[in-house]
Amino acid sequence: MISNRVSNFFLAALPLLLLVSCTGGSSTQSPQPTQSTVSTQDNKAQLCTDLARFDTAVAALKSMSPSSTVGDFRKARDQVKTAYSAVKATAATVQDSKIADLDKAYANLDTAITGMPDNATLSQANAMVTPKVAAVQAAEAQMKSRVSCP
Repeated sequence: MISNRVSNFFLAALPLLLLVSCTGGSSTQSPQPTQSTVSTQDNKAQLCTDLARFDTAVAALKSMSPSSTVGDFRKARDQVKTAYSAVKATAATVQDSKIADLDKAYANLDTAITGMPDNATLSQANAMVTPKVAAVQAAEAQMKSRVSCP
């Protein structure tokens, strides 16, 4: 009879014990970041770094000197292209990046530099490139804002 009471007690207490063991104790502990949260933060940080490098490359186009040539513009464009490739690859891993505007502005800049005649003067080259650079910088600023880059 005593063993029947003891077994009934344990059978009645078992669901309660299972419930307590599954909740893990104190609810005041802060949750640990998940792998996807860490990856998202890392990807955003990398995107901000890539955008900064891209910005530096684009700024080189604005700072051409009177002795610059069309070849200089094209060299600078190649650096912009390399930096943009990194931005595009990283942006694909960041949900908030919305790269479409930057992609369009970059394509217009690339087309302007590619279409420059070899014998263009610096003033002609600047006239072709300056508005495109401004559009790229505006689109990049919007992207940085969306991703919350410093």
